[in-house]
Amino acid sequence: MNPFWLAWSFLTVLPAPGQKAASAQEFVRSRVWYPAVGWAVGAIWAVAAWSLARLGCPAGLEGVLLLAVPLFLTGFLHFDGLLDSSDALLAAKSPEQRLVILKDVHMGSFAFGVGGLWLIASWQVLSMRPDWFFLLCLPVLSRASFLAPIYLFPYARAVDASSLSRESRNLSWRWILPVAFAAPAAWFFPLEAAVVAAVQIAVAWWASRRLGGGITGDIYGAVLCLSETVAIATHVLRK
Repeated sequence: MNPFWLAWSFLTVLPAPGQKAASAQEFVRSRVWYPAVGWAVGAIWAVAAWSLARLGCPAGLEGVLLLAVPLFLTGFLHFDGLLDSSDALLAAKSPEQRLVILKDVHMGSFAFGVGGLWLIASWQVLSMRPDWFFLLCLPVLSRASFLAPIYLFPYARAVDASSLSRESRNLSWRWILPVAFAAPAAWFFPLEAAVVAAVQIAVAWWASRRLGGGITGDIYGAVLCLSETVAIATHVLRK
């Protein structure tokens, strides 16, 4: 399967041509295209922000609609990871038990609490009307930085079919792609880019300690959600 369209179909709910079952190696190769998919998500987000501003939408309602755009575009994929991660990482359990909790489809009190606070915080900072151009660039920055925790921290489970592991080390030349896609966004917003990277590494490091040395796909979603919200807050407060 084409690696770009595989990344597209995994990260968004938008239609993609030639969808079929992908191998673990194809899935690994597709990760370098995540920032490219981020440009598409950012373009839709930016158009929504620009349109709502032109229409004179009230700030509170604008924040709700801007929060809904990436959630629906991604099929709530990353938000689901945040909820599952909250239940597992905040539980007073052993690392092994936390990994079991991560697989549980039911939500506990930590998921409701953290999820609710994240939604309120994200709505609040989006109600402060970040620049549409920043919303164009942010998904690119978050999905480029997102590759660092995947690469730096081992997968927490025994079967490592979806993480960047040994196979990724044979694809070094391909890392030119995410760097090239993210460089323009980082050029315009260097502070926000640094914030995204710092938050993602910090959250992944803390999660790896709670899970016995590794992270999982749910943690990937959590670091993306948290880093984007902190970056938006940084952007609007700096303005």
